[in-house]
Amino acid sequence: MRDTYHVETARAVSRYLFGSLVLAFLFAFLAFTAQGQSGASVSGSVTDESGAKVPGAEVHLRARSGVQLFGRTNQEGVYNFTGLGPGEYILEVTARGFAANTSEPLLVERGSSVTRDFQLSVAGVNENVVVVASGTPQRADEVSKATTVLNEQEIETRRELTLSEALRGTPGLRVQQQGTPGALTTLRLRGLRNYDTSILLDGLRVRDASEIRGSAAALMPDLLPSGLERVEILRGSGSSIYGTNAIGGVINLVPSAGTGRPRFEASFEGGSLSLFRERLQGSGGIGKRAGYSFGLTRLDVRRGVDGHDPYGNTSGGARVQFELTPDINLAANFYGTISNANVNNDPVALPSAFTATERFPRAVDGVNFVSDSDDPDSGRRNRLLVGSLRYTQRVNDIFSYTVAYQRVSSHRRNYDGPLVDGPFGVFSSTNKGLTDTLDGRANVRLGRANLVTAGFEFEREAFFQESIPSFNVLNGTTDRQRTFAIFGQDQLVLLDDRLQISVGVRGQFYRISAADRPGFLAAIKAENSVTGDGSIAYFIRSTGTKLRAHVGNGFRAPSLFERFGEASINGVFQRIGDPTLRAELSISADGGFDQRLLDGRVLFGATYFYTRLQRTIESTFPDPLGLRVFAYANRPGGLARGIETFLEAAPARGASVRASYTYTNSDQFNPFAGLQPEYVIPHHLFALNYTQRYRRLLFNFDLNRTGSYLAPIFGPTFNQAVLTFDGYTKADLFGSYEYPVNERMRLTLFLGADNIFNQKYFENGFRAPGALGRGGVKMQF
Repeated sequence: MRDTYHVETARAVSRYLFGSLVLAFLFAFLAFTAQGQSGASVSGSVTDESGAKVPGAEVHLRARSGVQLFGRTNQEGVYNFTGLGPGEYILEVTARGFAANTSEPLLVERGSSVTRDFQLSVAGVNENVVVVASGTPQRADEVSKATTVLNEQEIETRRELTLSEALRGTPGLRVQQQGTPGALTTLRLRGLRNYDTSILLDGLRVRDASEIRGSAAALMPDLLPSGLERVEILRGSGSSIYGTNAIGGVINLVPSAGTGRPRFEASFEGGSLSLFRERLQGSGGIGKRAGYSFGLTRLDVRRGVDGHDPYGNTSGGARVQFELTPDINLAANFYGTISNANVNNDPVALPSAFTATERFPRAVDGVNFVSDSDDPDSGRRNRLLVGSLRYTQRVNDIFSYTVAYQRVSSHRRNYDGPLVDGPFGVFSSTNKGLTDTLDGRANVRLGRANLVTAGFEFEREAFFQESIPSFNVLNGTTDRQRTFAIFGQDQLVLLDDRLQISVGVRGQFYRISAADRPGFLAAIKAENSVTGDGSIAYFIRSTGTKLRAHVGNGFRAPSLFERFGEASINGVFQRIGDPTLRAELSISADGGFDQRLLDGRVLFGATYFYTRLQRTIESTFPDPLGLRVFAYANRPGGLARGIETFLEAAPARGASVRASYTYTNSDQFNPFAGLQPEYVIPHHLFALNYTQRYRRLLFNFDLNRTGSYLAPIFGPTFNQAVLTFDGYTKADLFGSYEYPVNERMRLTLFLGADNIFNQKYFENGFRAPGALGRGGVKMQF
């Protein structure tokens, strides 16, 4: 079985790579034989508030169609893009130590020369171009959905080790790490489940086909911010554009793009828990029409919270882009992680947890539960490899298109040895997931006020599972599912660009194939899914106010395990999957405002959100097919509602503040008791981040308050007690000093600590680390 899997996988890789190369060469040939360019240009200068030139500033020129050009200012602070076709463009300028700045939409006519100068401010709120909201570039004041953008500079200032910690503090997002770095980590947007958030790499979905829910949840502990330019977060349904799992929202990882002279940085740091991190990053241009960037990170934790729990992770990301012409881009992205972690035994509920008179008693370690315990020969080994190729062509000012291919390969091995008795004894389990995605979309501009997008997505996924000893009748087999989707979107800009309207729809069609579909199950076809989405925003220029509203459906396709899973229950093999399952479906709505004040130095807003899970996939009794006792089945879901607020401000030169508060009321559906409080989701989340730069010194204080929440703890016989875990405040403080060695080399020393108040707290019964000091050095050249 194992040889068959690898042979078929190799054949599939060959077919897809061959097809992708043929497409790439065909498009490149067509591009070079197309009509000559009009010769339009966009140029300008970048200065600071005193009028001084800013050399080395990154300048991104984005067409509404999706074509991107990258450049840097020269020693005179000047940038220049030539050979452009007619159409509408947006410029975005970023430089170290300054707030990001974005131009108004620039209308470039055939053969014209457009000049746009920028003055960057140290005291200002970032103005970023946002892509994740609609799949096409938009200015922040044009976006009709709730979004958050974190750039590489903000992540670096906070000295975060993992992507999940970098996202902590995002409005509406609950981040939970169960113990030492490398332990199970979950992200929950707007009070929903950990598999209701879609993870993207440059706009293409990344997930683990072998995970029980077919999501990216199993990958989250190992995702490090390597080689990223920024992270875009869409809060609210995104399924009409991005497909499955985007019920609660979308997190898009945007790789860095290289241009200009080569730039590199190397860093080393160490600290508590015998933690060490080494990083190497670089970027640069290849001639005038190509560029590269890469980031490599090695993270080691040799002594976890209990003095053991070692964790190692090697992560890397890279990007190469080619500008075949100013209207044609070809980009390749890569991201990968290889990790090895020791895993503790789960917390255990004590008898007093089941005899308490309170409905949800307060969790007290050693009284009604025992926190996680060391298991020196239990652990996991994970590998994730992601590669993509994207071709974008702007044919003229009316029509453009993009074709992209991505492969996601995951390999997870969980094991437990004989040193400590575990609930499943000695075992080794291997799960391999493989996902191939082909995405094509075309943009048609019907006048300046109307942009129509139509596209398709073909996805093929495979799930291989093997256990020793076998928990499964058909050990070492592979199940498959193919999905085809068509989608469309219409973006309208009216009333002198003050009114933005977006409407989208998506149809999803499935074809399933299992290694163990007996008899009549082989003839059953999976039901299709249809979702819709609409949003509107109105911008009041005189007051700097944007009013927005968003309503839409979200869906999650049944995973291969949910369709075909089998397990050993009480020593008897049971079929628990159901190939007839329908996709999960949700309806969500939100509305709010964004307000800018004091010439853009203050930005704040609030959003009310509501999501109802109309149809979910849960384990239930009895089996609707009559084949087994315990099974997956469709049933109604819960709901979540609440309020998100945020504030971004630049109160003084070199100072910046980001704050957020989220109130969430989330309920899950119990078939016997109706709506019940959702686990893990607190009512209150608060975050405050303050950064102060003074000459060569930089300080960052990051505080996150998580309110009390409910979590289930299992007893020795798998009986469940629901306990109330106390809220906690986690505060981090880091400072750095930058020393310029010469004109091209800078040395940065940094020192600080996570959890500086040394708070003792638990996440689902797992003990979290106390105060952790860290320090290191970074060299840029």
